[in-house]
Amino acid sequence: MADSNKTAFSDIRKDFLGFLKFTKNYSDTTCYGYSSDLNRWHNWLTLANTTWDTAKASDVENFVAYLAKDKVGAHTIARKISCLATFYKWAKRNNKVSEDPIYQIEKPKRPRRIPVWLETEEQAALMKATRNYDDIPDNIFGRSRASALKIRQRYDLLFELIQKSGLRISEALGLKVAHVRMVDGVAKHVRVIGKGDKERQVPLPESFGRVLALSLAGKGGEDYVFAKKPGARPPGAHAVRAYLKKLIDKAGIDKKVTPHKLRHTYATRLLEKDVQLVDIQALLGHESIATTQIYTHAGQERLSKLVADI
Repeated sequence: MADSNKTAFSDIRKDFLGFLKFTKNYSDTTCYGYSSDLNRWHNWLTLANTTWDTAKASDVENFVAYLAKDKVGAHTIARKISCLATFYKWAKRNNKVSEDPIYQIEKPKRPRRIPVWLETEEQAALMKATRNYDDIPDNIFGRSRASALKIRQRYDLLFELIQKSGLRISEALGLKVAHVRMVDGVAKHVRVIGKGDKERQVPLPESFGRVLALSLAGKGGEDYVFAKKPGARPPGAHAVRAYLKKLIDKAGIDKKVTPHKLRHTYATRLLEKDVQLVDIQALLGHESIATTQIYTHAGQERLSKLVADI
């Protein structure tokens, strides 16, 4: 019985993930997260000797208690329940279940986090560390120093782009030459397809636009901007995060900085220049202004630090 239930759940999960990817246009990363959360739920149901299609609200509440006891953070728990809410809403609409166990419970609220960003001094330290090539060896794993230097310069351009445009890492890596609008040898803006398959155009500062334009010389319109060579794929997000961590350590920055934190940095710089939230929302591609409002909390924290010693 357990094996047949497992097979049925595997099939239903596959259908659901197909709905997310091809109907809702969710990214591969988001779909992977949903798949992982559903696996955790199904494994717990098996331990609890029940099934996904007969689960009740009390099972969901017990699942939350189990996660909390296992020291899973409140933000992660809220994300898992959000996943289940989407899953069961879809399942009920498609007559896969007769009852939605999530609909009846009080959903935990995601704790609001103050975003992490780089101060201007830290941005300068990161740039200095990135462009100091003393740590690049003459040869590593058969790769020449010249090849390693080109990789460093490509990552330098990538991290600067995120800080100058606020692109998500998936948007930056998916950028093709044809998505960059050039005027008189300057990259004026980039066109990206964000969450929900929504397109937006993000303007670039002129000084960076000149640098980006130079890097595109000799590349075709369908080439990825950050690919190692024409026709190749760009690096994966995991590799990008690992490389950034090395540079952050090299710069002596005592923060956990990811490419997404560089996106936060861009938003914070805009806020410091008194850019309106509705404009920041448009630049970042947020569907809701409520998502953008997290940066007002960042501003409030900065003000608290300014007056701390008065």
